[in-house]
Parts: sequence; C-alpha cells; structure tokens
Amino acid sequence: MNVIFSDADLVASYRQQRNILRAYIGVCCAFALLCLGFYLYFLSLPYNDPMQLLPKVVVCAATCAFIIFSYIFMGIKYHRARKYYKLISYFSVGMKQVNVSYFSRYEQPETKDGVEYNVLIFSEWSKKKSEYMDRKVHCVTEKPLPQFRTGDKVRYLTQNNVMLEYETIGHDERFAEDAKGHSTGGAAA
Repeated sequence: MNVIFSDADLVASYRQQRNILRAYIGVCCAFALLCLGFYLYFLSLPYNDPMQLLPKVVVCAATCAFIIFSYIFMGIKYHRARKYYKLISYFSVGMKQVNVSYFSRYEQPETKDGVEYNVLIFSEWSKKKSEYMDRKVHCVTEKPLPQFRTGDKVRYLTQNNVMLEYETIGHDERFAEDAKGHSTGGAAA
C-alpha cells in the first residue's frame, strides 16, 4: 500500500509547531525589552521634559503592532500548525477502517477543523439499501493527491475519513461508463 503519513511527518509537524512558538516567544521578549527600555528612559528624563512624549508614543505604537502581529501570527499560523499536528497525532491512536470501493470523482477542496483537504468521492455498495452510496474521503492538501481514474477499485485505510494509505487493486470499465452516464444524464435532466 502507498503510505501517505509516516512517523517522520509527526516529528516534522511537532518541530514546526515548536519553532513557530519559539519565534513568537522571541518576539514577545523583544517587545518586553523595548517596553522596559523606554520605561527606564522615561524615568531618567527630568520633570516636564518635552521628550517625555516620545517614549509614550513609541510604546503605544509598538503595543498596537504587537497586538496585530500576535493575532495574525498566533491566530492563523500557529493555529493551523497546531491543528495539523493534532490531526497527525490522532492517526496513531484513533480507530482505523479499511474499505474497498470504486473511485468516482474529485470535488472542490474544503477546510475541516482548520486543515485543508482535497475531497475524493468513492462509491461503496450498501448492503442495507442495495445500491451504491457516495462516500466522501479527505486527503490532506499538504500531501500529493492520489491520481485515480473513475472506475478504479481502491483499497484504502482511513481514520476519521482521512486517507492514510491506499492501493489500486483493479479497474472496472463498466462502473466508469455507468458513472459517466449518471453524471451526463443528471445534467441533462
């Protein structure tokens, strides 16, 4: 089977998350030193000195810039890295499911829990309804998208509908023609 995620991915995402956090802590320390320096400069000025306004303006501007930076950096970059790390870490402990289905089509990428996914639609036989049902399987956009053709019979391993491993075990031309007929027939109706 083609493995999409390995232990190296978990280690790499952990390091990425920690490096982002270290960079933010470095910026926080630099901001704190800037504030402390201008505070000491303000205390060293004589009473009613015209330069007393300079440290106040610089600290106010630096505080506004720091708040905006914090929101963007921690709210977007760190948040996405943390969600990606959590997703990969759940792969080792979560319940996995192996399915054999026919590949139907690709759909528009979507975001789920802060992680971007490519969407693959597989047709699975439902014993209960005695018909093919569509199943949406997600594939992380950080990884190469598996190249399937309509009608490929694929065995794949998922955890929480995220594809972890896959292999193409055959191709059914009749299924591919039926799928094309349904897509064009549905559009004409």
